[in-house]
Amino acid sequence: MLKKRIINKSYQYLNNFSKNTSIHGMQYVGNTKISKLERLMWFIIAFAAFSFSYGFLKSNLEHYFANPTVVTMEKDYRNWENAFPATTACYVNRVDQKKAEMYIEKQFKVKPHDEKFNYYMNFVNLVSNLTYNTFHKLEYFKNDDNLTKNIDYLSLVQETKVKFEWEFVITELGLCFTLNSMFSELLSPKLKSFKDFTMRNVKNYLKCHFLNGVCYARYDSDPSKPIMYYIHSHLDVIHATSDTPILVKKSEEYDVNYKLAETYSMDDIRYLTPNQRNCNFYDEPTTTNMLIYSTSICFMECRYRIAKDKCGCKPFFYNFFGKKGESCDLKGMLCLSKISYLFNQSSKLIGCNCPQPCNLMVYLRQIPKKTIWNHQFFDERITFRWGLIPPTTKYHRKILFGIQELTVSLGGALSLFLGISFISVIETIYLICENLFYYIQNKRNVTQVMVLKRYKRKFQNYNEKFFNGSDRKVFSLLHQQRK
Repeated sequence: MLKKRIINKSYQYLNNFSKNTSIHGMQYVGNTKISKLERLMWFIIAFAAFSFSYGFLKSNLEHYFANPTVVTMEKDYRNWENAFPATTACYVNRVDQKKAEMYIEKQFKVKPHDEKFNYYMNFVNLVSNLTYNTFHKLEYFKNDDNLTKNIDYLSLVQETKVKFEWEFVITELGLCFTLNSMFSELLSPKLKSFKDFTMRNVKNYLKCHFLNGVCYARYDSDPSKPIMYYIHSHLDVIHATSDTPILVKKSEEYDVNYKLAETYSMDDIRYLTPNQRNCNFYDEPTTTNMLIYSTSICFMECRYRIAKDKCGCKPFFYNFFGKKGESCDLKGMLCLSKISYLFNQSSKLIGCNCPQPCNLMVYLRQIPKKTIWNHQFFDERITFRWGLIPPTTKYHRKILFGIQELTVSLGGALSLFLGISFISVIETIYLICENLFYYIQNKRNVTQVMVLKRYKRKFQNYNEKFFNGSDRKVFSLLHQQRK
């Protein structure tokens, strides 16, 4: 009985909805004046229309959420200002001899003429050049109590570094110096916490207009110290698996040009999620350990997590990751040496998910020219000259199927198959709310009637139990008089 009542009520609400809605075909489904065969036919037609519209809606939504962008090629190169590459320089020998002597005397109370001086000097040189590939060399010093305790490796590197005009940074490749890098402050040992980090304005970095021709920079370094140069984007840093550097030795002049391959994105795609556009802007870090994003910093953060998981500490060159007091001591770095093979693998093999940056700049090395000045009448020097060949092609990531295209597509599909407009959607919501209101109101009325009947039945039972026939007559007469 209850099931039949529910079916009848549902039929009534559906009939009311079909009579009042403006969706095409629905008025025939609920029209009781036509035959059941016609109503069945219209129901099948309406169901087919709903199915087709659902298929189109699903396809468009999948397109919007999965791949709404496209990369196009641009050729308007005469008006371009191109980003000049950042350069990171790392000496082969990164220790200043005099500073190292002062540090050893202060820290270990050992002077240059003492027996253990060369032992501690080797330790200082090793720490200043420490990378994941050289952690195993610390095995030689593992039994020295002076080195296993109370050694601040970051201070050691700062106090013994060689002098250089560029900005001092601590990297996965050891002590280096950088020029024209946006994230140099992040790698600085002076950075105490994330709160102290301020990202520099991109507009302040070196650029080269196409009409200027080949832009170049040149640096003459100490002629007695071979030096390695890494060329990269100003929105990136060097890391453990960076490309092989350019080594410039004594009395060499190295001249090389780079060609820029750039894919850029404008701010109009920021409202899309990183998964939709398949890239991250530099101010969209992927984890709470990072303040900014680049693929190199993402790789470094991944290696930091591996070090923390496997050995419970971080290498001292991760000054900007984690908390104070997490840096490894000598035992911790020896632990890292046992898993050093993990840090030199590709990001995919160690489970790092590092999406492509939205502004990607790759500098392609051209054929270099190397000159060796070994004649006596030339001054000894080490010279590195690098230039930028202005590109004639760039790639632009832009929106192909954005929110406006999605709205138009959804509206077209609904209008084509069902005749639904924006007003129809509002009308449908209104009719659903109206039927729901009537359903709740009717249910409340039924509940009140059932309660009244229950109380009436109890009252009659009470009369029969406590009053005889004459008393009931008197009670009924008094009740009528009161009325």
